[in-house]
Formats: sequence, structure tokens, C-alpha cells
Amino acid sequence: MKKLRNIRREPAFPPTPHAEETLSLPPALQQQPRVSKESLMTASVRSTIDTARRPEPSQGTQAPAESGRTGRSPRGDLWVVVLAGGNGTRLQTFTRDVLGTERPKQFCRIVGTRSMLRHTWDRALQIVPAGRIVTVVTAGQERYLREEKGRGVPGTVLVQPENKETAPGLLLPLVWIARRNPTATVAVFPADHFIWEEDRFAEHVQAAVGAAADLRRHVILLGVEADGPETGYGWIAPGKPVESGPATELYAVQQFWEKPDRTTAAELFRRGCFWNTFILAGGLDAFLGLAEAAVPEVLTPLRSVAGCLGTPAEGAALAEAYGHLPSTNLSRAFLARHPEALMVLAARGMSWCDWGDPDRIVRSLRRFDRQPAWLPFYAEIREDSGSWVPGNEFRHKRRGHAA
Repeated sequence: MKKLRNIRREPAFPPTPHAEETLSLPPALQQQPRVSKESLMTASVRSTIDTARRPEPSQGTQAPAESGRTGRSPRGDLWVVVLAGGNGTRLQTFTRDVLGTERPKQFCRIVGTRSMLRHTWDRALQIVPAGRIVTVVTAGQERYLREEKGRGVPGTVLVQPENKETAPGLLLPLVWIARRNPTATVAVFPADHFIWEEDRFAEHVQAAVGAAADLRRHVILLGVEADGPETGYGWIAPGKPVESGPATELYAVQQFWEKPDRTTAAELFRRGCFWNTFILAGGLDAFLGLAEAAVPEVLTPLRSVAGCLGTPAEGAALAEAYGHLPSTNLSRAFLARHPEALMVLAARGMSWCDWGDPDRIVRSLRRFDRQPAWLPFYAEIREDSGSWVPGNEFRHKRRGHAA
């Protein structure tokens, strides 16, 4: 499924060294020999990850082996983090003028009776029990969670005092989990994705979790096949294929681009590179080690208040910590800068879309013949104007159409 362009584009991330050589390589380097998991632990990866303070194993759990292999199933130590604290800025005009609400998109019922957050929780419940789901929202969004109580709010909800972008939004639940299950494996689900083949999605996530449990010093990204030169998403150039389980297509990451320009995106599409879904899996030691190497200014304040989470002191402690945090985008801050610490799992045969743009939403719905009540209104204004032009004229037309 095609991804949607952001309404508000951000500049492309500066290319890393040897970007030109990367673009000239075959898409998945299929003629290169497969490399073993052990041989992938290069000096650069060790220097990035080993600088972290590795957590001590809690009682009753097994510490990761020094080789980076756990030798056990990750399921009992698997958690899911749901990122739901965004402000919904990219889709705000659409949700206000078409859906008639000011709420961020993850709390909207864009199609059907479930919000995007509820869809995400239901996917998480396919792979973990409710108690192992940690959802991050931002202060002021609690009222939307109250509307979800009829169907149950799974697990734990952490409330950020303010939205400081995706890096704090992820690291806050990670330090919370680390206090309770230091050897955990974590899967990360953004709450604004459309996924059609949910059973296949669960299979891909389980494969990524298995790879992450075996390759404890790497973070696994789910990459999907691109169907166009999209500039609004991250792109992943796969490197050498890596030995993994049966039917698992895993690669080292040669390079990562966050929202490239049009020319670069066209070349990446031609070479068969993957779109980055921002669905991640990894051991806590991999995530926190990478964060300590790349964004210590974010991780250190959050670690300092970890002991207050879940206590009456939580609110004041988080307000103090967030007051010192810089707004930090996870993709730009360390995914794009540390490809040596990443792997990409090819999630083939899965229709996925980040619903951050109204045209992408419409393309998704039309592809699967879904027609929510608002679709004719949106189609009408698109036909009249040829572009998304929000404002009073559209709201007036919508009211006249509905009458």
C-alpha cells in the first residue's frame, strides 16, 4: 500500500558518508553470501552498544549471553510499547473539517467503529497479554482514553507532560519496563498505522521479535516493499542478508534515509529499497545502549526519574525531567545515524500505510473498497478544487451535502 506524503514536509536528513555508492548498489545485494549472526557484530556496533550501562538481570530471569544470543524464547519477556502521544498536526485539518473533531488522529474512528489506537491495541493483544502493553500519551489526551474504557484500556498508560517528539515518547516506557523486566524484548507500535493483513503482520512481528531475541545488540526494523517514490517516509537500503529463522528475510542496514528529496526517493524506489514502518523490535539493552550513545541528553533525565514512575511523585518528576528535554526525533537522531546497529526484516505481502495524509487515507480505503460516510464529502471537494483546500467553504459545502 502506498504511503502518504506529509502535509507539512520536513527537510531530508543529510546523507551519511558514501551515499552515492549506496544508491548505485543492487537493491538487496542478493548475490552476496549470507553472513552469520556472530560475524555481524562488528567493532563499530560493539563500540556503540557496549558503552551503555547494561541492566542487571532481575530475579528469576536469565541474563543475555555475552555473545549476544539468549538461547531461549523471548515470549515470556516480550512487551509492546504503543506510541500514541502525538499531536496529530499533519492530519489536523482533515480531522477537523471532514471528521468534525479536533482530536489527534490516533483517537479518531476514521473507518468503522474502532479508533486507530484501538486497532493498535488489538494488534498488540495478538502477541502479548494485556498486562505487557505500555501506551504513551500526552497530557490533555486522557479524556480520549476515557472513551475507550468500554472496551478496556490494556496494560499501563504513561502520560507525558508535553510532547517532545518520538525519542522521549519511546524512551519513557523503555525505562519504565527496565525497572520491571530488565532483560525484556520490546516491540514498538505507532498508533496511527493502517494495516490490512493483520494476521500476516503478527507473523512478521513475531519473526522480528525472534531475531531481536537472538541478536540482542541490534534493533530490528520492519521494512515494507515500496510502491512509489514517497518522500514522506523513511527509507532503508538493505545490506548483506543475515542468517535467521526459516521464512525470515533479514538484512543488515546499509543506509537509512529520513524523508529524502524527490530525486533520492526515485532512485531508492528504482533500487528496490524498503519503506521504514517505524515498527521496531529489540532487547532493552539494544534500545537503551543505542540511546545512550546517540541521545544521552534525552535518556539521562528519564532514567533519573524512573524510580518515581507509578508513584505519587510521578507527575512532578516527569514535569521536571521534560522541562530539560530537547525535542528529539527518533528517526533522525539515531536510526539514520547508526545503521550499523540496525537490521531490517522484509515484511512482504503486507498492506501498510501511515495515515498521516488525507490522500493516503482515501487511497487505502478505495483499494479495499471501504466507504465511510465522510468519503463523498472529501471526494467532492477534491474534484472541485483539484487539491486539499480546507476552510469555511468546504464546511459549508459539507453541511449542504448532508442536508
